[in-house]
Amino acid sequence: MGDVKLKRTLGFWAAYSASVGLVVSGTAMVVLGNGYGVSGPAFSIIALIALFVILSVALSYSEMAAMIPGAGMVGEYTLPALGKLPAIFAVLAGYIVLVGTDGGTNMIVGGQSFETLTGIPWYIAVTVILLFLATINLLGVSVFGKVQTILAISMMLLLGVIGLMGLLGIGTQDQLAQSPAFSPISWKAQAGTLGIAIWLFIGMEFVAPLAEEIKNPGRNIPIAMLFGCFTIWLVDLLFGLGVTKYIKLDELAQSTIPHVDGAAAMLGETGLVIMGIVSIIAAITTCDTYLAAVPRMLYGLSKEGLLPKAFSYLHPKTRTPWVGIFTVIGLTLIVLIFAFINNANIDFVTTMISVACGTWLMSYIITQVDVLVLRKKYPNAHRPFKTPLYPLPQIIGLIACVYMIYTLYVDMTVVKISVVVIAAIIILGIAYLKATGQKLFTPVPLETVFEGIQKRSEFDYALTVEKDQTDDGMNKSV
Repeated sequence: MGDVKLKRTLGFWAAYSASVGLVVSGTAMVVLGNGYGVSGPAFSIIALIALFVILSVALSYSEMAAMIPGAGMVGEYTLPALGKLPAIFAVLAGYIVLVGTDGGTNMIVGGQSFETLTGIPWYIAVTVILLFLATINLLGVSVFGKVQTILAISMMLLLGVIGLMGLLGIGTQDQLAQSPAFSPISWKAQAGTLGIAIWLFIGMEFVAPLAEEIKNPGRNIPIAMLFGCFTIWLVDLLFGLGVTKYIKLDELAQSTIPHVDGAAAMLGETGLVIMGIVSIIAAITTCDTYLAAVPRMLYGLSKEGLLPKAFSYLHPKTRTPWVGIFTVIGLTLIVLIFAFINNANIDFVTTMISVACGTWLMSYIITQVDVLVLRKKYPNAHRPFKTPLYPLPQIIGLIACVYMIYTLYVDMTVVKISVVVIAAIIILGIAYLKATGQKLFTPVPLETVFEGIQKRSEFDYALTVEKDQTDDGMNKSV
């Protein structure tokens, strides 16, 4: 089982679909609808600014994923920069807490949409969907890639077409007699919505853990992330401007399902059905992304000796990290069972999602710091993708992440729970590293990280070139 490697079969469109699969979620669509309701069409400008901010973060992930194309993602980026304890923290705090809260919640939203359309109870729909997603992920990454590509691109096209129909005024319902004000609030107040707008694009980095299964990762991963952010902005722009021609802004701002209300105002009953389908697809692609990406992160950390060996086992035929997949399923079931027992009342879970978002953003901060440290320590290392205007994007990204964490931590309940969660992860990391005789903060040489990735990956000429040139670069930098 130790010679089995992840299979490098995914092309660009599978990488693109993995990048947008988590970003376009039910939560993001609510943010989009409420944003246009509060800010009017001027929210398009705020969303554009948010796009440039998140692109700063995406550039850092692109540089790291191209330079260190390992499944452990931020964990492996952090090893040569900050050491093993920060690497463990970056993955567990950033992604395990997230999948343990948001994964199940998005499934519930999709299941409730399914119940609205068909009358089938949400928990039955969610169970069937989860079994379906577990099966395709266990069958192999190529099956995941095909399903995810079809679903993610269909979802983007549906949202874009609805928005375009609204802009062209060809909805089946009457348009508003008077167009809404371009900016119903002051521009100072508009600036205050930037922190919300950034959530429209969070999650684009979930393609990075598939680095050992994507062809030419040094090219396809950066392009997938950057193209994904641009197309999400374009689809959001079309949808937001389209629906504001049919529904009043205050109705959008006050709605808990503004995207559904907007589509219904434009297309009537047909709009309700289409948005129900979009919500179901969004839930599926979100959970599918979690099931594909997070097990690879655990696999990468396990291969580096930072997690138990069980996470590095691959199925000999399908080459999938099945222990990690079942771990993600178990984390998702925690929320689903909690919601079932509490009759779908998930107020506590939504609080935990805020906690998870805070620690997720800390992982973003660590990635920005990784870029800065590795540029300093290994200036001549081969980088298939280099951040333009370095270090300006990293500075913008750091400021944006700190600001977004600040907006989450105005709630003292979120702060208190976050302290407990962060402390628990740090204690767990220290205990594991001490028990296995590993140092906490001593960075691992970049050459050692490369050798580990190359040894466990299918032969890749580009990676070989990267290693050779990095060796040369490191020798020059000494």
